[in-house]
Amino acid sequence: MGKFKLLIHKKALRELNELPAEDKRQIFDAVSMLEVDPFKGDVKPIKGLKGVFRLRVGDYRIAFTVNFKENEVAILKIAKRKTFYRKLKR
Repeated sequence: MGKFKLLIHKKALRELNELPAEDKRQIFDAVSMLEVDPFKGDVKPIKGLKGVFRLRVGDYRIAFTVNFKENEVAILKIAKRKTFYRKLKR
C-alpha cells in the first residue's frame, strides 16, 4: 500500500469506465503509481490552475491535486489530450 490515499472524482471515474480495456489498464497502472509518488513520471503543473497537476499517459492526461496534510491524491479528470484542456480551465 502506498503512502497517499487515492480519491477519484465521480466524473473521472465515469471517464475511466468509458475507456477501452487496454487504455483503462494503462491509466490504472499510472494512477496506482500516484499513491507511492505523485510527482514521478511525466507530471507538470497545469498553468492557470494553482495546485492542479497533470500526468501524461500515452494520449491521455490525468488531472489531479495533492493534499500533503491529509496524504491524499484526488483525481479530477481523465481524458485524451485533444479534449482534456477544453473545460478544465473554466
